[in-house]
Amino acid sequence: MPRTTSLPVPDIRFSRGTPFRRKAEHEEALSLIRQLALSARAAIEDKTLSAATLEALNGGRSAAHVFKLTPFFGRDRGLTGAPVVVKIAPRAQGIREKANYDEFVQGLLPAPCRPDLLGFGRTRTYSGLCYSFVGQSDGNGTDTLTHCLRRGEASKLELVLRRIFAPLRKTWYSPALCHAESDIARRYLDRYFDGRRSMAATEATLRACAARYFKARQKNGRYVIGERSFPSPRATLFTSDRKRAYQSCILHGDLNSDNIVVADDPPRVAIIDFQKTGRGHVYGDLIHVEASIRINYGRDASFGEILEKERLIALGRRLRNDPYSASIGKIRDAAFRYFRGGEDESNYHFAVAAIGLRLMQAVDLSHTARARITASALWATKGLAGENERW
Repeated sequence: MPRTTSLPVPDIRFSRGTPFRRKAEHEEALSLIRQLALSARAAIEDKTLSAATLEALNGGRSAAHVFKLTPFFGRDRGLTGAPVVVKIAPRAQGIREKANYDEFVQGLLPAPCRPDLLGFGRTRTYSGLCYSFVGQSDGNGTDTLTHCLRRGEASKLELVLRRIFAPLRKTWYSPALCHAESDIARRYLDRYFDGRRSMAATEATLRACAARYFKARQKNGRYVIGERSFPSPRATLFTSDRKRAYQSCILHGDLNSDNIVVADDPPRVAIIDFQKTGRGHVYGDLIHVEASIRINYGRDASFGEILEKERLIALGRRLRNDPYSASIGKIRDAAFRYFRGGEDESNYHFAVAAIGLRLMQAVDLSHTARARITASALWATKGLAGENERW
């Protein structure tokens, strides 16, 4: 019989204290983290793992806890290994992310665009995933596109388009994986709203934002701002008997700027968090990045300027020396170029308005972000309704 050897249990420590409130939850998560650290040991380094520290990273708005795990080797912990990322998620969410990674990511997403999945485990409460670290290993964490936008570094978007979206045109977004679908309204209603009552509540929030930021008033179910009149997004998108056809492909599903990691040395861009990866509207990923620019771009503007900028963006015009509108223009140019001939460009307006309504559910947005999203949703709805002559 082969001789078995037992591995020492590594000492796992949280750098800023445990985020798990109950002792039982802490112990359960810790046992899973040890399991992941040991299962990824060969991928980390072919040495005996003696200890590891866990530094909390931004987990976005999900219920997951995400950590940068730094391993130490040898009895005196004198050797430091390359870091990995450990994600502890509610059991069902983690299982779904693992299945999505196996089906859509590992074989289809180019290796430079993604982390490697090094280990997976689960307990009664949690699922754990161990990924390769795609940020700068000598930094305190990961630098995301969100951080770049908040610093006003809109130029990083060009790197994201070149390193992420262009390669996806040959994989997730390829014509071979695009399917014809029959009802875009049903797609967005099921994806983002818990029934029509929820959708009505989100427009009530949009209505309040339009009144607050742009002095909008209601008249015959429309939004009136100055001399301009806008149709109701909810009525335009979701109450028509007409079914709008659209194209679907494989999407990340939640490609906001928090899930795009940017590293400068060496230059690299990768996407993370595959819990919602699957089939969806072809414009979906790009519009999520566009929404992230509205939420996170770090330069304020007056509400009047915001309304005018979003009008020009919706018309496809460019403002000189304005990185904000130029960035959104580049995203739209890419979307129309990637899916030219297969998808109706007016569906871009549909998706901008639908995702704008959905973002009214967020509770942590700045006034500038809410104003940008409100204005973009109103102008997109106006464009979708074919009211260009009134612009």
